[in-house]
Amino acid sequence: MRHPVLPSARELGLPVVSGILLTLSFPPFQLLVPPFVALVPYLLFVGGSPPDRSGATSVLRATFWMGVVFYGTLLYWLFTALVFYTWLALLGYLITFVVLSGLLAGAGWALHRMRFRHAIPFWVSLPIFWTGVEWLRAHLGDVAFPWLGLGHSLTGFPMLVGFADISGARGVTVWLVAINGLLAEWWLEGLRRRWQLRTAALALLIALPIGYSLIRWHTLQTRPAARVLVVQPNIPEDLKLERAAAVDTSQRALAQLTARRLAGASGVELVVWPETALPTSLERAPGWGSWVGALARSNDVTLLFGFIDVVRYADGGYDYYNAALFVDTEGSPASLYRKHYLVPIIERVPFVPVGWVRSLRSRAITEGWRLPLLGNVNAFLQYFGGFGRGEDEPILRVDDAGFGVLICYESIFPELSRKYRREGADFVVNITNDAWFGRERPWWSRTSALYQHPAHLVMRAIENRMGVARSANTGISLFVDPRGRIREATRLFEPDARVASVETTDGMTLYTRLGDWPGWLSAVGATLLLLWSGWRGRRRADPVPASP
Repeated sequence: MRHPVLPSARELGLPVVSGILLTLSFPPFQLLVPPFVALVPYLLFVGGSPPDRSGATSVLRATFWMGVVFYGTLLYWLFTALVFYTWLALLGYLITFVVLSGLLAGAGWALHRMRFRHAIPFWVSLPIFWTGVEWLRAHLGDVAFPWLGLGHSLTGFPMLVGFADISGARGVTVWLVAINGLLAEWWLEGLRRRWQLRTAALALLIALPIGYSLIRWHTLQTRPAARVLVVQPNIPEDLKLERAAAVDTSQRALAQLTARRLAGASGVELVVWPETALPTSLERAPGWGSWVGALARSNDVTLLFGFIDVVRYADGGYDYYNAALFVDTEGSPASLYRKHYLVPIIERVPFVPVGWVRSLRSRAITEGWRLPLLGNVNAFLQYFGGFGRGEDEPILRVDDAGFGVLICYESIFPELSRKYRREGADFVVNITNDAWFGRERPWWSRTSALYQHPAHLVMRAIENRMGVARSANTGISLFVDPRGRIREATRLFEPDARVASVETTDGMTLYTRLGDWPGWLSAVGATLLLLWSGWRGRRRADPVPASP
């Protein structure tokens, strides 16, 4: 009897090849060809499987293991980067790729069912179910994780995906998997069969989106929105966790880099420091606020920086937020943004009300709780697991230009950038501390997440046709123009500061107006197809009534 989980050699063949090709599609490899063909070997396996229940079970199992290879290699950094802080990183890594592989396995089962029960070709079913799974993992509430959908595989070639201003990144996913499905069907039915028609269909499927993208690339009208200085102080994370020492080190590094770059650049209107540039609250860093105000005032610039915002209550309780403070040219605090999308476990215990976390934190303080692996629970909850969630999305202004703030991995959630654009933002600023994702030494700790994370910003720029400025503590700091071109990118783990004019466009794109319509259509389509298939299956199973 076949083992319900362990795969056979055949199930580890072509699906594993697809899993490897999928990983090669993304940074740091980001090869051009794999996104267009990565799923073909897997689809050939599905098309060659038995049409009965045993075939469906085999596909379910093989798809799961393809997901293990794909997500296990793509997201290995979840363990490698965080193991320095807690061995619970291993558990988080395992849970993440097992859950994502399970969702993918469900899509594989649906592909088999549609092909063999209802004769629906892969080029129809694959875009619906693959994109539906991408949509689902982006809508899982506190554990949503839309990291690198397949559409982001082409962010290294922005000239080819300009049509994302119509469809968003999810529309690029639909396009890529449709090409994979068409190639697989062509192979399964014989390369010589109707080859003229298939060649024409494939050529149109590839040429039309790319043709539109090339036209947009060469005709898009942009204009400068603001001249921005992004600063990369390069403070290692182990030092940032030593709060007292980190405050002094950060201030000296930021002061030196900012002053030197402002002296050599003219017309700077906005200075941007990274997430938790101040690694504590303003009340615990006496003099920081007045120093920042004097710097902004003396240089006639606005300034944005990340810090820990603490709100205290009359009963002695408190909440804290991963926040960004905007200081105007007079040196006064002008606006505050609190992070919306919180990293599960690290910043927020999923699905637990904030009041419960506050109560747990208070008890941990008074009773001195300790747990294996975590150690002192109070020390953990002081800065991890209990962050509050922001509610407002202020549009900050530099002269006539408006911009919105993305803190850390909020860049992977396209809804927030789109909302800023709809509310009048000309560009977005991403402040982040990617020191979490890797260290300079040892070499193996310099993970792929350091390259994967900023890739999302290319899509945010194209989707809304607005520029991006990114300030990352240890890199990569950069600018992205509305075409998706990266400029002034820094090197990792080197103190640096870069100045550029952030560009924007006039008007809103179709994606900005409509949002993720390919994702929603795929989710609805997948649901309706499964309901229809189940209804058809019940009808076939119903006994025929006897004739009178």
